[in-house]
Amino acid sequence: MSDDMKLLRSRLEKRLKEEAAENGGFIDHEAMNGIPGGLMIALYELDHLHDPEI
Repeated sequence: MSDDMKLLRSRLEKRLKEEAAENGGFIDHEAMNGIPGGLMIALYELDHLHDPEI
């Protein structure tokens, strides 16, 4: 993973943790459709960026 991608991943993880902290430490079902859900999708995509089947 390039340095830019690592930086992006760390920023996304930080933002996701902030969102979870605002919800008492967890991501509820409704939040999954908002910013936290989008961040989780982005982190998943980063983890699987080079997987040919996804």
